[in-house]
Amino acid sequence: MQLNSYELVDRHNRPNTTQRVGLRVFFINDGVYQDPADISSVTVFQKDKNTSPSSILNSSGLIASGTHGNILMHFEVTSTSNATGPGGALDATSYTPGVGASGIYRIRTGEYVVVLDGTLSLTGVFEGSGFANKVSAVNDYIDVWTVKKSATANYSTVINDFHLHDDTFFVVTEPLLLKTSNRLVNKKIPLGSKTDMKIETDVFIENKNIDATIRNIFKDSVITSGMVQILKINENEQLAGHVEVSAYSDTSAGIRVTSENTLIHTFDTNELLTHAKTAAGTLGSIRGVYALRVKYTLLSETIVTPLLFFQII
Repeated sequence: MQLNSYELVDRHNRPNTTQRVGLRVFFINDGVYQDPADISSVTVFQKDKNTSPSSILNSSGLIASGTHGNILMHFEVTSTSNATGPGGALDATSYTPGVGASGIYRIRTGEYVVVLDGTLSLTGVFEGSGFANKVSAVNDYIDVWTVKKSATANYSTVINDFHLHDDTFFVVTEPLLLKTSNRLVNKKIPLGSKTDMKIETDVFIENKNIDATIRNIFKDSVITSGMVQILKINENEQLAGHVEVSAYSDTSAGIRVTSENTLIHTFDTNELLTHAKTAAGTLGSIRGVYALRVKYTLLSETIVTPLLFFQII
């Protein structure tokens, strides 16, 4: 994933201790993404030392004062002018890697991330004092988000987990022969809808001599980011056969990748109604056949998928 054009390794992307890891969460209320009323902090603990919620939470469901010694990293909201989210969450465009980049960043409605940066001596602020990042070993961890879900609710905690690996660095004795297969899940989209276009991706290693343990690594997410181009396909001979309605550069910051290498791009068909090419008459009928293709990187290869077709009805 990307945050303000900086590459992060998602928690599901087999991160290691020396990478810039994005601990991302999505808040959903009644079937839609929604910002909580307030986000107070994000705190990282070692999982095996806190296997029960009562080991870190008090009777109110908040982080207990006696657990401070177990805290490995702490992220807090800020009061700067770049704070646009609840409680002082920072706009994603304000992120720049640095030892003090320990804020909570709002990517879009309901989507937030903190950056556990293992590339430098990251520091946060805890109880008014500087707090050095102590996450430095291969292990299982939990990230505890202290949030206020609605204006009238009490603060509560949401606990997630992640694992830092050491097998992302490996050695092979021959070049890896990678093969990908892509499939667009969405086939028909009603005009007026705002839809997550889901592109499922399978990655195969074709080398017969590569060990199964390395093959298994590629079953997890190995695509960190991507970009999507969307074209309108016209049958009218008076119009261009392929008309671009969304360029790669328009989508590079918004692509999401799941742990199964599925790329997700949110496509708002309402934008076609006011698109410049609609107004110019070069798009033709808004309803009809469209195609998208995805560009992403695997090792040293840049993969561009074949056109994947869908209809707006």
